[in-house]
Amino acid sequence: MARALTSPPTDKGMWRRLLKIAHPDTGGDHDLFIWAQALYEYVAGDAYEEPPPHIHRQPPPHPTTGDRLDFEEALSYSSFTELTRFAVAFASEVGGPYASVLRLLADCVEFTDRTSPLYRQQYEGATYKSLAAIAYKALMTTEERYGWYRVAEAIPLSQRHAGHILSKLQRQAA
Repeated sequence: MARALTSPPTDKGMWRRLLKIAHPDTGGDHDLFIWAQALYEYVAGDAYEEPPPHIHRQPPPHPTTGDRLDFEEALSYSSFTELTRFAVAFASEVGGPYASVLRLLADCVEFTDRTSPLYRQQYEGATYKSLAAIAYKALMTTEERYGWYRVAEAIPLSQRHAGHILSKLQRQAA
């Protein structure tokens, strides 16, 4: 079967021609014109549609596995503040470039507003991407960066901790 080249079903010029032919004032049929108009609105999408009702959108869920530190052990601490104190105290044990980075957490306080992303970040492990950004800002070598990952895993650092450290390193660089 041979196919003829034709305009797409949404071509407004072709719809105008069809509706002109079907219109009762030009000799067309009233019922055919009403049907063609409804078909045009359905196919060409020119009918006015009511906007959907406003829906309060929840933030998208963030993955807790994969490229993040395992945060199960951190949940054994009684609070985010206790975990932060442990991380700062751990600085004296690890020494090297890691100690100065961990001491930046000394003024990191717990966030209590449950609707804030910062609250959620307190209860999820830091991403390796953010840990790598910290290592870059702290001018760590490649070997030191891998050591930094092991230190962060041993604590374990939350995404909130990583964000706090990174923001303080950026302010120091400025």
